[in-house]
Amino acid sequence: MNKETTITRGQLFLLILKFEIGVDILSLPYRIHLISKGGGWISVFLGGFLIQLVILLCWLLMRRFPSSSIYDIVTLITGKWIGKLLIIAYVGYFLLMGTSVLVNAYSVINRWMLQDTPRWAILALFLFSSIYLVRQKLRIIARVLVLISFLVLPMMVLISYGLKEVNLLYLLPLTEAGWPNIISGSTETLMAMFGFEFFLVVFPMVEGSSGGKLKSVALASAVVVVLYAFTVFICSTAFSPQQLDLMPEPVIYLLRSIPLGTMDRADFLFLPIWLISIFGAICGYYYTASYGISYFFKQKHHKKAVPYVVIASCIIAYLPQQKEKLELISTIANRSAYFFLMILPLLLLVLSYIMKRKEKMI
Repeated sequence: MNKETTITRGQLFLLILKFEIGVDILSLPYRIHLISKGGGWISVFLGGFLIQLVILLCWLLMRRFPSSSIYDIVTLITGKWIGKLLIIAYVGYFLLMGTSVLVNAYSVINRWMLQDTPRWAILALFLFSSIYLVRQKLRIIARVLVLISFLVLPMMVLISYGLKEVNLLYLLPLTEAGWPNIISGSTETLMAMFGFEFFLVVFPMVEGSSGGKLKSVALASAVVVVLYAFTVFICSTAFSPQQLDLMPEPVIYLLRSIPLGTMDRADFLFLPIWLISIFGAICGYYYTASYGISYFFKQKHHKKAVPYVVIASCIIAYLPQQKEKLELISTIANRSAYFFLMILPLLLLVLSYIMKRKEKMI
């Protein structure tokens, strides 16, 4: 591969870091609180451990085919016809995940920033900007998204201002919800950290050894776990349990309550930064879906498929008019992730051993 179609391990690290910190950073403290109470930060670390196991599982599969993406692998293991069905399924999954992020982003924008702006206008902004970026070569996309990934730093700096409001007594007793609920709450972290699956497609395009690629993805996920745990800790100690019960997006409420110098509303600074960051996560899913379509039709470049993917995503995000139907998109996406990131990779890995199919390891 030439340099324009590859990325470095450092770029992979920053991309995974960016993709895993998405819309859920706003609502994760609330969702975990409902299940784990004061032990929410423990649930985050447990979820981080689970995500590392999922990453390891996917890497064990990719390591056996170091020069192949997940689209190549399903065909090599299951054959031509089943492989084509699985390629379509993975394209649908990536499209659905991108749409889920888009829908959740729109909901936040509509509630907190642009209440009177029509949905079609907001979606159109995502549509045109996404098509422009995702049509580029992988290295160009990576350079733009790497710049966006650095926005995570000011986001966390703003959240850290919540340390002024910390009251550790709000966490006690830590095991109030009981260990079964604390363990159950870890699934919320697991769902919040979906985004690492980007490496299932770009694995052969990353420079370096298979082990080095694993280190980049695992380290990025570990950093995200620490950032999520910090965010949950801040929100759980800045607000009482009774207050958190009423705050679906406690991070925004936290920033609204903390004056930042001459700015009374720090959330006005946080949300635009967050919005740019979310744009990067959406583009990552659009790229993987477009790459799958180009692979299916044996095209040399993915750019022809990009407009179809982005337009389809925006149409799906626009059609539901009720809140329940919008939430249904996220529910279906999150549940399908268990199949495409855990069950199916495990089955493919087992089949690769049974059928003794692999490439020369590097």
